[in-house]
Amino acid sequence: MLVWMFLRAAAQASIVVLLARQLGSQAYGQFVAVIAVASIFTPFVGLGLSNMVLRNAARDPAHEAIYFAHAVRWWWRSWLPCLTVAAVAAITLLPNGLPFAAVCAVIGAELLTASLVDLRARHQQAQQNTHIYGAINAGLPAIRLLAFGAFFVTTEKTDAAGILWIYAASSLIYAFFMWPMASSQACSSDALGSEPMTVSNGLPFSLAAFAMKLQGEFNKPLLARSGFGLAGTYNVAQRAVDMASLPLLALQESLWPRLYAQRNPLPQLRRTGLVLLMLALALSCVLWLAAPLLPWLVGPSYESAVAVLRMLVWLPLLQVFRALLNFYAIHHGHMLLIGWAYAIGAAVSVAGVMALVPALGMVGAVLASYAAEAAMITYLFVMTRRQVQ
Repeated sequence: MLVWMFLRAAAQASIVVLLARQLGSQAYGQFVAVIAVASIFTPFVGLGLSNMVLRNAARDPAHEAIYFAHAVRWWWRSWLPCLTVAAVAAITLLPNGLPFAAVCAVIGAELLTASLVDLRARHQQAQQNTHIYGAINAGLPAIRLLAFGAFFVTTEKTDAAGILWIYAASSLIYAFFMWPMASSQACSSDALGSEPMTVSNGLPFSLAAFAMKLQGEFNKPLLARSGFGLAGTYNVAQRAVDMASLPLLALQESLWPRLYAQRNPLPQLRRTGLVLLMLALALSCVLWLAAPLLPWLVGPSYESAVAVLRMLVWLPLLQVFRALLNFYAIHHGHMLLIGWAYAIGAAVSVAGVMALVPALGMVGAVLASYAAEAAMITYLFVMTRRQVQ
């Protein structure tokens, strides 16, 4: 499982480095702005039912095909409305000058493939086929990386339009390979299992993922309106933090099941939480010191990414603290607080980006990210203490 996770991360990091170096900050900024708009709406394709497939198929394996078939049916129904909304958002948010046909192709392919991969992977995860689950998730960035590599080997073009078409085509090819596995099991979708499988069950998962996407991606189209180079530069710095944080995230994912299994996990939470915070602080310090190496890795047009990276390096520390508060809230049965925290974080992030980015550019995007994390942490800290007491 961990091997597949790191292969996926390696493929994603390689894509960032390859595209950033080959395209330069301007064309790369065009690419990431389009992908950002598409990814914001991806959680609504399937209406969050992939998460219900994971839960229900694990609880009721005898009817796993029924749950999966029901999710596939809603996945088909929701794709076109989401594509329409995402296309309108792209027209509204993105500046002029982008190839419209390529933009629509990328949005459609991203919504279709990313949601299908998630649905197919969750189905395998519910059946405890961890290697297939990991392979499905790692396969999509891998085939995109191969497609981009072949494109740059066979042509000298370095424009965003070509990359957008390659991204769309490689995504659809992967969906083509995923679809037979989905369609072969998408039968008897009108039958019922023993577990609830309604849209209202899945939508909270969609809303939570949507809130996180807004917090992480809404800044890209707004930065692009001030200059595509700003969007490209900011994305490089942001992805550097994300990739460096993966080992920390893996440690957290291995910790939570052990804590949930304990009758009184709070003493252990304090001890291991302190260790995680110290590791996050160490990671932030290493990133701050290593930031000047970023232009050497992705190209000289990203010199300004060094300052942005150094401003973003303290985010993992806040994110770990928020994750510890999340566990504390879940342990005491206050899951609703986490949903509200995500909603507050998304609202603060969007408001901050809209207010600060036009005036401050990338600095405004950084400030909005910290404001969102601070708002979520404050809300969780105050509300959990109030409700537990």
